[in-house]
Parts: sequence; C-alpha cells; structure tokens
Amino acid sequence: MKLADLKISRRKFLAASGTTAAVIAMTGGLSSLKAVASEHSAESSNGGERGRKFIPSTCAICVNKCGLIAEVVDGRIKKLNPNPKYLKSRGMLCARGNAGAAVPYDPNRLKKPLLRVGKRGEGKWKEISWDEAFKYVANKLAELKQKYENRSTVLFASTEGFQEEFFYFLAQSYGSLNTVRHPTLCLASVIQGWMSVFGTYPDADMRNAEFVLMFGANRAEGLVTPDSVDFQRFKPKGQQLIYFDPRFTNTAAKADKWYPIKPGTDMALVLALINVIISENLYDKEFVEKYTYGFDKLAEHVKKYTPEWAEKECEITASEIRWIAREFAKYAPRSLVYPGRRSSWYVNDTYFRRACAILTAICGSWDVPGGIVPKSKIALAKHDDIVFPIFDMAEDRIDKEAEGIIRELLPDDERTSAGLPTDSCTFLGEKDGSWLALREAVLKGEPYPVKGMMVYKQNPVESVPERRKTLKMLKQMEFICVIDVQMSDTAWFADIVLPESTYLERWDPCHGESGIWPVVAFRQPVIKPLFDTKSMHEIAAGIVDEMLKIPALWDDADPEEVEEFKETVVEEIFHKTTEEFVRHQLSKYPGAFEKCKKEGTFYLTDKPHYGKTKKPGFRFKTRSGKIELYNLKYEAKGLDPLPVYRRPKDAPGKYRFIVGRHGFYTHTSTQNNPYLWELLKENVIWINTKEAKKLGINTGDYVIVKSEVGEQRVKAYVTEKIRPDCVYYAHGYGRLSPWLKLVYNKGGSQAAIIKSAIEPISGNAAMHETFVEIRKA
Repeated sequence: MKLADLKISRRKFLAASGTTAAVIAMTGGLSSLKAVASEHSAESSNGGERGRKFIPSTCAICVNKCGLIAEVVDGRIKKLNPNPKYLKSRGMLCARGNAGAAVPYDPNRLKKPLLRVGKRGEGKWKEISWDEAFKYVANKLAELKQKYENRSTVLFASTEGFQEEFFYFLAQSYGSLNTVRHPTLCLASVIQGWMSVFGTYPDADMRNAEFVLMFGANRAEGLVTPDSVDFQRFKPKGQQLIYFDPRFTNTAAKADKWYPIKPGTDMALVLALINVIISENLYDKEFVEKYTYGFDKLAEHVKKYTPEWAEKECEITASEIRWIAREFAKYAPRSLVYPGRRSSWYVNDTYFRRACAILTAICGSWDVPGGIVPKSKIALAKHDDIVFPIFDMAEDRIDKEAEGIIRELLPDDERTSAGLPTDSCTFLGEKDGSWLALREAVLKGEPYPVKGMMVYKQNPVESVPERRKTLKMLKQMEFICVIDVQMSDTAWFADIVLPESTYLERWDPCHGESGIWPVVAFRQPVIKPLFDTKSMHEIAAGIVDEMLKIPALWDDADPEEVEEFKETVVEEIFHKTTEEFVRHQLSKYPGAFEKCKKEGTFYLTDKPHYGKTKKPGFRFKTRSGKIELYNLKYEAKGLDPLPVYRRPKDAPGKYRFIVGRHGFYTHTSTQNNPYLWELLKENVIWINTKEAKKLGINTGDYVIVKSEVGEQRVKAYVTEKIRPDCVYYAHGYGRLSPWLKLVYNKGGSQAAIIKSAIEPISGNAAMHETFVEIRKA
C-alpha cells in the first residue's frame, strides 16, 4: 500500500498515542483546549480580513517539521489540523503541534525590539525601533572587532530551524568562526557512532521492522515522526519492541519487554549480544564477507564479553541476553537497533553507539526493508556562487584544541586513561562545535577572549549543563544579543532582544527532509504578523546593511571579495524576500512551488528508498570503503578501533540523575504555552518507592536535590517505575525569566544540577554522569 493511499483519522491516531493516553490520565480532559481565536479575539486586529481559509504549512513546535493545515477564520487561527498529504508525519499532528495555535497570541511573547536600560537580569527595558536596533547591533559588533582585533571574539549560538540558515549567513558575514549549535547537546555522539561504522547517519525502518531494540529513546513521548507513529500505529503484525531504560516510560508500557538496565552498562549488553551471535554462527556470513571490514578482529575482541559476564554488569540475566541475541538474528534483516536519542548519556557514548551499529551490521540489517536504512533526500537548488569574505582578523575556533579543558570535563575514573581523548575533541563539528568545551575556553579566556554573543532561538542558560557556569560566562560578555519569540532565560540577561515573528506568521526556507520517504517541508504564513516582529531573514539583512555602513568592519578583507559578497549574498539573498528564496530552492522541479503552496509539501515519490548502497561499485564513506566494524580512522587517531567496555562509576549513598523526554514539551521552548502547561504545571522528581521510604518522603512532599554543582527544590513522585539507584525529573522548569510567568521559579531546573561532563570524541554533553543527594525539604 502506498502511503498516499492511507486513510487515517485524527481520532484513531490520538486513541493510539502514548502521549494522549498520558494526557487523559493526568487531566481527565482539557477544558481549556478550545479555539484560540475565540479566547484571544480582543488581543489584536485581524486587519479587516473576513472569511474562512485553510492554509497548509509546517509545524515548528518541535524539530520534526510535521505538516499542518491552519484553519483561519476572519484573519485569526481557529485550529491547526494535520496535513493528510505530508508523508513524514503520516498525515498526523500531535497535541503539542495543535497547541502551537496559541503561540502567536501569547500575551507574554516579544512584540518589539527591547534595549536593556538597567543592570543585566534586572528586567528594565525600553522599546526601540528596528532601525535603532540594527544600528546598535552593528556598532557593537564593530566595536568588538576593533577592540580585540579578532572577529571570533563574538560567539554565534543557534538551534535547529528553517531560519537558522540565515543566522549562519549573518555569522559568516561577520566572520566569526565560533559557532555552536544544538547537536552538541543532542545527537552529536549518536551521529558520530553510527557514522564511524556506516559512513552516514541512517534511519530506522520502524514501519517494517519485526524485532526492535530501543535504548532509552522514548518514542511514545519524545515524538519523532515517522518513527513514533509507525511503531504505535502502523507496525507490522507481530513486531516485537524490546526496550531498555532505567525508567518505566510510556514507551516501556507499549513494549513487549522492558528491562530496567543498570545505568552505564548498555554497551556491556550490546557486546554480549554480538558475542552470542558470532559464537553461535547466527550472523549473516555473506553480508559480512561482502560489505564489512574487520570481522575477524571483532570476533576475537568480543570473546570475553559473554552473557554471564554481562549479567553481572547490566543486571539482565544471561538467559535473557541469549534470547534477545537469538531473536535479533532470527528476524534479521528485519531487525534493528534504533539509533535515535536526544542526548548523550555517558562519556563513552560514541563507543556505545558504535556497538549498536556493529550489531546491526553483522546481521545484515542494512539498507533493506525493516532494517537500518541510509537517508535519501530531495536536492534543492542552492545559491552556488555566493561569496563570504575571508577576514584576516578571525582566529580559529576557541574549542578546537581545548588544551587541558577536555581532561577537566571527564569524570575521575578509569575511562579518562584509556580509549578516550583527553586533549581535544577528536571529531569536533566545524559548524556545531562543543558547548561545554567552548564555555570552558571562554571562561579561561584562552587562547583569546570571547566577549560578545549573538544567540538565535537557543537558551543555553537552561539547556547547557551547570547553569552557574553559563551565567558566569554571560557576566563576562560585553555584548549579548538574543533573537527569539519569547523572553527566554538567556534573553533575560541580554543587552538587546530582537523579536522574531512566529512560524505561523512568516515565510521560511524549504527544507529537504531526508529519510526513507524523503519530502520537502514547506512553510508559509497563515496569518499576518500581529506585532512589530521580523523573521531571522529580515533581521540578518537589517544588521548586515548597517554593518556595510561601517568601513572598519571590512578593512581586513579583500575589497573584491567584499564587492562579490554584496552582489551574491546581500543583493541576491538578503535584499530579496524569503518567498523568492523558496522559489529558487524549488526551481529544479517545475510546478513544485505552486504544489507546495497549495498542498504544503512536495515529494518525488511516496515509495520508500532501499538498496542504494548495495549497487555494484558503491563505496561507503569510510577509509576502507566498507562498513567498518573495526574503524581505521579511530585506530590512526589513537582511539579504540573496536568498542571497549569500561565499568561505570558508582557513588554509594547517592542517586544517578537521568534525563529523558516527555510528551508535553519541547526542550525549554514550550513550557509557557498555556494549553501545554495545563498538562504539567510543575515537574516532579521520580523516586523509587523503596528509597523514598528510607528517606521518609511521600508523593507531593518537597525535597532538595543536591549535586556537586547546585541544588533545586522540587516535589516528589514516589513510584515503582524507576530503578532504586536513579532519579529523574522533566526538563524546562525552575526558570529564571519572569516573563515565562507560568513556570518562573516553578519546579526544578535540570541545568542547575547536571554537572559538566563531555563525550570527548564528538564534543557532546554527557547528561547521565551526575550523582545527587536527596533530602526532605
């Protein structure tokens, strides 16, 4: 059956959704989930519009970019509906996406450019015009460049999104090499681990897989389309989901088996699975011989990792480990280890992800239905002739070498002395950087000072571990500009805040959403901007125009390159509308723009893509040209070429703090949404029943959670659904910005207690290396 032929009702999807089940259980229904337009009818003018329209666009409440159709009545959003023609989201839209209808009408959103007039964090602002704002930012950037004779003294931080492309254009226009993006707090180590085996970061074919191993990827709540939809609604008959997580999540509730694995021992389990599959000759011999490199070395390496050994490490019995291994091999190639995860857990996370990829490879579960599949994409047209000047006053990334810094960010145990780099991040992303390494270098002021910050949509005060260090870094800055829709915690400490139009009020560049079913995601405005806000495209253009009026900003560049920059970037991109940019992107496909505008998406076929890496002459992007079970590049860099297990550190008398997704919010961006806030008004800390009894703590009691870097006050939730040695609470609470009034000082902040620990191969933050003490408040 073709995806386009599927007839899926929203009611059926919601009935099958783990997220919705949790919502109903907590609230018994939501009285306030009513039409946004009626609730906010007096807040803004509709510009005299009359009538009812249905306008397709793309959601931006999370990173999934699901298709939507906005129902707009008299110029106001009445409802956001799913787009049945959008393949990636399977014609569906979750409750979070629906709640996005409230975003334009949020009374606390940023409405005009704001300039700080008091001390940082004091909350004294004055409204200014956009012309004043652009001049202020351009002059501050010029002052920093001249004062420090180094453009990299300004840090450009951003998070994922369609308009992020224009923010990066702004960074390139200024010339700083210090850019840092969200993957360094998210998937950097996961991507690196899988790429080190296959040369690419693939997708999981959850729609056709028959046996799935999932490690902590809470897909029933941390929604990722199409995976979350496929395993809950469209999975093949008999599909088995085996889930490993110290916490009983909604995904665990939907799994066929749940193992509360001991934290830090996931790799021990995977290596034991590989041991069984090889020792019992269950691997795909033909596939291994034809497509892989290093199998003999792998086979010898895993001999010591027996199920009996792993049982003592991960607390899963040897018999269960053997069952998992045999079933995985039995269903191969329609078996897979799910690759997705929102963050790194431990400092050896890249090695763990390598082990998962190796397990997949030896069973031949690669580039086939039901296995792990390389992404396909729809290539969009680019502005290939653009020129950004090469500036003389631009030092290399401050986190590139990070001499002595990485060692400080590794836990003090045996892992720091074997198998992990301690001098610098081995495979640091040139564009992404490493938040933790960069922040440490900035705090030290070595090898040069960083004194300015341009921040787009990101909220490092609440998203980067060890909040007190982030606040200390902000205090060192001579200039901070934040571009956002809301007054985030980071914006609260800025010098100037520039309000971006919401995703429902603007044009955005198209995105080619790669995957097994590649599509083009398209975003157009469904309503007119309600306030004096602009898109990132317009903001970047305004700042660059003012920068061009300051000769001192261009005196370290070749004049001819500056002129080419004006012609190819300023005139062709910044001085044209985003709609024109989108038309150019889609110019390779006649009629695509019109189709997108009408239907909200574009794709070349609705059939899945399999088998492109199995064609004669295909070379994987690895040194050997094959799937590298034994990694030659790692060997050359002095890293472990095969995953080596090292026992995690324990802290007797303390609890390991773990993070995880939940269905109600997206990182720190949606907690102030009134509809979503009703679902979880204050986060609670999960404490195992047995441990709570020892501590004299009951559900609803306030407790103090203390780590070596901070403490927070939060309500207790006593439950059997978490291991006795772990605790957890949801992200995005305990906020510092009073403009986020629903969650300001409510609940506990993760960033305030999670200590800085780095996965040093990719530079990712390791989120599960923190131990805490708990006492009744």
